[in-house]
Amino acid sequence: MAKNIDVDKTIIKKLRVNQKHTQLSLALEIGVSRRAISCIENTGSTSKQTAEKLAKAFGVSFNYLTGNDESDFLPSPFYCELIESGSPSQQARSQLFNSETELLAFLDQQINQERPFRIGGRIPGEYSDFPTKSLPTYSIEGVNCTLRIPLREEEPDPEENDGRILTFTFRELRLQTDVGLTWQPLQKWISIYINQNLSRTLNKYYPEYIFLGEHRGNRAQFLVVLSDETQQVETETLLLEGLWPVRQFATWFSHHLPPLAARKIPSDNRVSFRLSPGDHSLPERRIDILRVDPVTETKAPFPEVWQESVITALSWSKSINKAGIPDNSAMPTLEEFSHLIRD
Repeated sequence: MAKNIDVDKTIIKKLRVNQKHTQLSLALEIGVSRRAISCIENTGSTSKQTAEKLAKAFGVSFNYLTGNDESDFLPSPFYCELIESGSPSQQARSQLFNSETELLAFLDQQINQERPFRIGGRIPGEYSDFPTKSLPTYSIEGVNCTLRIPLREEEPDPEENDGRILTFTFRELRLQTDVGLTWQPLQKWISIYINQNLSRTLNKYYPEYIFLGEHRGNRAQFLVVLSDETQQVETETLLLEGLWPVRQFATWFSHHLPPLAARKIPSDNRVSFRLSPGDHSLPERRIDILRVDPVTETKAPFPEVWQESVITALSWSKSINKAGIPDNSAMPTLEEFSHLIRD
């Protein structure tokens, strides 16, 4: 039988209380009985294996729990817990991060892995890949920041998959000399940084989500903007209802261009190209396709996979693309396509 080791019972109790654990919740997290936690806090004695589990749960080093080195903290200010509801085993997983950048990279990776959906096809119905019953949601309550992501299958079945949610709950750990590590609300600038980058991540993957109580993307339409690059002014705009008509427009537009070079402009949350005609008598143009809320006139989420489908319809997959047809002598206008839709 393995010999017990001595741990600092005062440190363990302070960490448990400061991290909002009851003896029972802590016991469940590390897989022991509530009585075992009570015994540790009363006697300061436990097995090395249990002490290592406690150190991991608290986000501190093994040496800190034994009282041998109170300055020996794990440099991990962020703690993230994951749980998939609706799965056979709703067991939580946890992970520590050294910085908000590491945390955001982890969330991006997890969302990318856990968001399987189909995209592609030649009829409008094949583009309805995002459920509206359950939306990604991000909220902050007290020290807890919670991101909920609905899981989908490669072949969506609303009856079977409804209710399956991957929940990320993350908190910031902060060192206080008198009590050790404690949970704290996100610091102001860290909160701003996380909010901006998490919003950008959700924009990459979802056309609609709820962010700190704001429903984003629910009224969105596609806005096509054609600009004169020489004069730096918008010449035409066109609103389209959904992805399918945007793809139809993209195909029509590319087939009605005169010979030119279409150069991709790196842009966040939009598709943008600079159009440089081979005939220098024609002005250089720029086309932007983005999603907007027509009520608030603000940009709406435009998932990368939807952007890719628009670029595929344009047939411009490279940074610089040869485009246009020699028989076309003039740049097409958005008004021409608008007349086609009405007719």
